Amino acid sequence: MLIPQHNYKLDVHSLNSRHPGEFECREFRESILGVMPHHWDRREDTSFQLAHFRRHKRKTLKKTSGKNTQHPFNKPEEHHPPGKDSTKKISKFIGKAANYAGSAKSKKITPYVPTITNHTKLWWVPNVVVAHEKEGIEAVHLATGRTICKLHLQEGGLHADINGDGVLDHVQVVGGNGFEQTVVSGSMEVLRPCWAIATSGVPVREQLFNASICHHYSPLNFFQHGELSRGFGRTQDFSSLEVATPILIPKDDGNQHWKGSHGDIIFLTNRGEVTSYSPGDHGHEAVWQWQILTGATWSNLPSPSGMMESGMVVPTLKPFSLSVHEHNNQQMILVSGDQEALVISPGGTVMTTIELPAPPTHALISADFSSDGLNDLIVVTENGVYGFVQSRQPGALFFSTLVGCLIIVMGVIFVTQHLNSVNGKPRAPR
Repeated sequence: MLIPQHNYKLDVHSLNSRHPGEFECREFRESILGVMPHHWDRREDTSFQLAHFRRHKRKTLKKTSGKNTQHPFNKPEEHHPPGKDSTKKISKFIGKAANYAGSAKSKKITPYVPTITNHTKLWWVPNVVVAHEKEGIEAVHLATGRTICKLHLQEGGLHADINGDGVLDHVQVVGGNGFEQTVVSGSMEVLRPCWAIATSGVPVREQLFNASICHHYSPLNFFQHGELSRGFGRTQDFSSLEVATPILIPKDDGNQHWKGSHGDIIFLTNRGEVTSYSPGDHGHEAVWQWQILTGATWSNLPSPSGMMESGMVVPTLKPFSLSVHEHNNQQMILVSGDQEALVISPGGTVMTTIELPAPPTHALISADFSSDGLNDLIVVTENGVYGFVQSRQPGALFFSTLVGCLIIVMGVIFVTQHLNSVNGKPRAPR
């Protein structure tokens, strides 16, 4: 029986033999962080991206007398006796120089177009295609089509280096309908609703923080920041609570981090609560940034008869770039429920609100379908597909500055004309 090379169906033995953090992926630890963040909740989350994978640079060992130094990557040791050019590089260079000097016309220099081979080492040339799947990520070599790295990641939640320490982290949060069967990764603790837990490492090494993402909720029925709760003494009902997969909004702290690492973690509940946390100074604990109540609400609870009144509503919580070409611009936060979508700044300010024509059945898609360099929004519903075009408008600061300048100019003109009229007026005879 012949099995094709690109047959990715796994049998039971192969599935059971896979463990979190395979040895092969440790050799590409920096490259793995470069293709993060990763999350998978439904079929539409499966995606592919081109990347360049490089092996982890190991520290060179000091050479001791009587022992041969081991070269990384099993590279054979080269012997070059002093005074002897075994590679003949000097003679080849002199021969090429003589041929070039003797030629009547210099050859036209053609642009170098790199090709993807087994030895491609240029960082700007992609050599793998990375698949974000339900089981994790898989890197396939473009030149040979063979899998070079598989990293099994737990389904659900956000996988990213949230504190910028070079270790892959996992952020989990569940609603009221999933807390009974969801277990915190790396422990036997059951994940409570309305609480977010972040762990570090694959497999899990330690817990980074746990924090509340709901309003008026803490173990003592106090606010997260010291204010008394209005619902003191009352039990909270989380049976109808639903949450979206958290996202990471990168933040510049003056240090150099991998792309998609170190930033604020954003949470969204079906009550419209959007909460932002940032990692602590030493990578542990979570620092509350802001929380706002929006109209991005939804509900997927069945009716009393046990049937869904309509199709399942798919909420949206994702980073959103206003411009297509500016890759280094600050990302916004795009949230949506069943009737409303909003664009929120990283500081918690609502930039714009969009009324949706119908409840979305897929996550909102950002793309520049108007070809103006600005990202637009595509809403997929049961009865059709709708597009919202982004248009440029003068900002409040620019408009205020312009109005101020006009007022100043008008004042100067008025004073100048008044002074000219006074100086030009004839004196009365005595």
